[in-house]
Amino acid sequence: MPSLLRELIVIAAFVAAGSGYTLFTGLAPSPWVKGELDAGEIKYEDAEVIDAIWVDARSEAMFAQAHLPGAFSLNDANWEDNIIPLTGAWLENPRPLIVYCSSESCDTSKRIAARLRAVLPDAEIYSLHGGWPQ
Repeated sequence: MPSLLRELIVIAAFVAAGSGYTLFTGLAPSPWVKGELDAGEIKYEDAEVIDAIWVDARSEAMFAQAHLPGAFSLNDANWEDNIIPLTGAWLENPRPLIVYCSSESCDTSKRIAARLRAVLPDAEIYSLHGGWPQ
């Protein structure tokens, strides 16, 4: 019985040493620090290198002024009119969907992304972290 206790103590010491080393060297994020991205978000640098379908969640007036090339306008006001062309484009060529709005304080992209996940449950859908850097 004493040898079993000694083995458990040795194993616990190795686990503690390994965990401490990983946390203090930065090999793993600290469990008490919130990550940079929320679930379902993507950075612009990462998003621009994938072949995605862009979804502009801003108002139609802002969309008319400027938007990413090939983007679809989709927000709460035009949902009924614009959801069909967007889902058609995704069904024709399934690719990740990235929803963006104008700034980090804009939560419209997260809300539209959540609605899209309900309509297209098999799609890979992201909200652009920080908004579109026009």
